[in-house]
Amino acid sequence: MWTRYIIECGTCQKLSNLRLQIPEREKMPISFECGNCKSEISGTLLVDFKKPEFKYESTRGKVLEDAKYDDGDYFVEFSDTLKVAKPSTSPHNIVLPTLRTNTGSFEKSKMTKDLRKLQSDEEWQDFKDLCKVYPNNKAAIKTLSYRILERIYPKYLYEIKIEPDYRRNFFMSLNYFVFPWIDKQNHKTYIDYLSKELFGIADYNDPEINSLTGTVLDDKRNGKIIRDSLDLIIRWIELRDYFHYVVHDTTATQVHASVENFTALKNFYTDCFELIGREGDLVFRCQNISERGSQDSIPAGCPRNVTDANSFQTLDNGRKLDIINLSSNPEPKSIFVHSFKSKLRNGINHNKAKFDAKNQIIKYYPITKRPDEEHRITYIEFLKVALDSFNSVLKILQLTKMRSNYIYFKAKNGL
Repeated sequence: MWTRYIIECGTCQKLSNLRLQIPEREKMPISFECGNCKSEISGTLLVDFKKPEFKYESTRGKVLEDAKYDDGDYFVEFSDTLKVAKPSTSPHNIVLPTLRTNTGSFEKSKMTKDLRKLQSDEEWQDFKDLCKVYPNNKAAIKTLSYRILERIYPKYLYEIKIEPDYRRNFFMSLNYFVFPWIDKQNHKTYIDYLSKELFGIADYNDPEINSLTGTVLDDKRNGKIIRDSLDLIIRWIELRDYFHYVVHDTTATQVHASVENFTALKNFYTDCFELIGREGDLVFRCQNISERGSQDSIPAGCPRNVTDANSFQTLDNGRKLDIINLSSNPEPKSIFVHSFKSKLRNGINHNKAKFDAKNQIIKYYPITKRPDEEHRITYIEFLKVALDSFNSVLKILQLTKMRSNYIYFKAKNGL
C-alpha cells in the first residue's frame, strides 16, 4: 500500500510530492533532500496495525493538508525495501514501484520478503548472542540454539537433546537467518562441492587433505577465521536492512535506494574483502586438490612467481582473482568472482571515494600513480558486491566446519 504527502520546504518553500510505501513496522524514519535548496526534509511515518491506520509526523518541512494530489515542484518516492525512481521534477509514474518488477519476479520478491519477516527482534538478538558464544561456550550454544531451533526445526530437537552437535546447531541457525538474504542456491552448490568433491571422497590417509586440515588450516588459523567471520556476521545483522534493495528484482529504471549508509557499508565490505584475500590460498589449495590431486599442483598459465600454494598466498590481492580463474570448477571461483574487486576496495578504503547522494553514484580513485583516474559504481551495484562478499565470507567459514567434521570422523575411525 502506498500513500502520499505534499511537503513544503522550510527554507525555500518549494513543494516535494512524497509518494510513500506503508512499511511493515510501526515506525519508519523518512529523510530526503529538497530538490531545490538541498535542505533536509524529514519526519516519521507511524503505523497502527491494530486499527489499522497511519500518520506522518513532520520534523523538518510542512505538510500541506489542502494540496492537490499532483501538486509539487519535485517528486520523491520512498520505500524501505523496494528500489524506486530517482527524485525528479517529473510527476510520478502512474504505475507503482511495487508493480514495476520484471516479469515473474514479483512473487519471488514477495516470498523473499515474507521469509525475512519470520524472525522477530528477539530471535535476531538470540542469534547475535549465539555468534558471540560460538564456539567457546558449548553450554550457552546449546541453550541458544535450542531456543532458535525449537521454532524452526521442531523435528530436530530430539537429536539435540540426545546427541548435541553444537557446530551443526550453529550452522543450522546461521542458514535459517541468512538464506533469505543471500543467493541460497549459489551457497548450497558450493557446500555440495566441499562435501562431495573434496571432503566427502577423502581417504583419511590422504596426505593432501591431512596437510590442509592439520598443518595449513591449523587450530590457530582456524580459530582466527571463525572469530573474524563471527564479527562480520554480527555487523551484517546490524546492517541487514540496507540490503533489502538488492534482492527485489526491479527494472533498470528503478535504481534508487531511499535509505543508504555508504560509510558503514564500505567499512563492512572492506573487512569482508580483507578476510577473503587473507584466506584466499585455502580456496586455491582446494582447487588444486580437487582438480589436480595436490594443493601445490598449480594450474597452467600461472605467472612464473607462482610455483605453489605458498607463493600464491604472498601475492597482492589484486593479482589473486586472475589465478583463481585459471582452474575450471566454478564453485571455488564463486568466492572471488563477484565480490573480490581490488580496485573498488583500494578506492573506497583510503578515503579516495566520493558519494554523490543525489544520483547515488560512488566515484573512486584506486590508482596511486594516476590519482585523477575516476572509476564509478552505483550504490545499488555496490550493495550487490557487498552482499556477495558477505556470502563469500560464509563460504570460507564453511571450511572450518568441514575441517572439524573431518578431524572428528578421522579420530572416530582411530586414524
